[in-house]
Amino acid sequence: MIDAEVTEETDVQKKSSLVVIIVCAFLSVVFTRVGFLSLFFLAPVGYAVLICNSLWLPFVSAASLNAVLLIILRLFFHGSAGLPLEILYFTTLFMGFAFIMGQGSLRGAYRFVLASAVGTVVFLIYISSSGSGFYSSLNEMSQMLTQVFVNSANVDPARRSLLQQIITPERALEMIKNLILRGGALISVSLVFFINRQIAVSIVSIIKKQRKDRGLTGFFAPSVTIWVLSGALAVILLTRMFRVQTLEIAAWNILVICAILFFAQGAGIVLHFLARRTYIFRFISVVLVVMAILSPGLNMIAVSAILLLGIAENWLPLRAPKKGPASTPEP
Repeated sequence: MIDAEVTEETDVQKKSSLVVIIVCAFLSVVFTRVGFLSLFFLAPVGYAVLICNSLWLPFVSAASLNAVLLIILRLFFHGSAGLPLEILYFTTLFMGFAFIMGQGSLRGAYRFVLASAVGTVVFLIYISSSGSGFYSSLNEMSQMLTQVFVNSANVDPARRSLLQQIITPERALEMIKNLILRGGALISVSLVFFINRQIAVSIVSIIKKQRKDRGLTGFFAPSVTIWVLSGALAVILLTRMFRVQTLEIAAWNILVICAILFFAQGAGIVLHFLARRTYIFRFISVVLVVMAILSPGLNMIAVSAILLLGIAENWLPLRAPKKGPASTPEP
């Protein structure tokens, strides 16, 4: 009798988990097609991974449903050009995010870096393909921005003519391409992963009324990061001297990965000290930090300060060490 009740309860839990996975996969695919919500299309998959304690089922469900929808839309409405790469791009992001959210022996920071790196490579391949139209749209945007910048400059006609020769759409596009290859794409993919992870974890903590990890407050960059950062800086300087572009691009992306880890560590330090203050003090501090990050000019100062704070913790005990065996921090 007891065994029958246990079996029935297990079947109910499996059916409930399956419903959650299907609903989350549907929401994730819908979000990819709905304007602003497309930024959060991975959050439902992360929620399903945490709630159902399953990595593969949420990934396979979302990736398969998305692939079917893409095939239908592209074949019947937009043509099949670039379809395999688009399916590969979304499938890679779904897999990488499920890998980040899942449990395993590999530390969370390493899972995050690995998923971000693979996602960035596929993203660069996808936007460089002829069917994506990314760079053509970027070219149109650079032309428009160049015209707006030159026309808004309060200078005499002679200087404006010189400005038009210096600031051209071609140069603007080349600069944007260089930024994308040298860490811009990596930052974009990492930011999407991080935002969706935080949303999924927050929703689960609200529903379950408990939080399993300390978030950024308990995050520490791997100890080897400072040496990798130093090595990447040295390689960038050498490759610029000898004009080895491929190695320079790789070194820049490694440098950006290290910077992201130290920025997260710096943010953890800030949150650690704010946790000891009153609610009003924390609220005002968070508002001031957000305003600084969103303000042109001040945002570079704020980001640099947090980054340097994270690097400084390699030598300064800014957070009191934990007593007893250290737990593996999650990003």
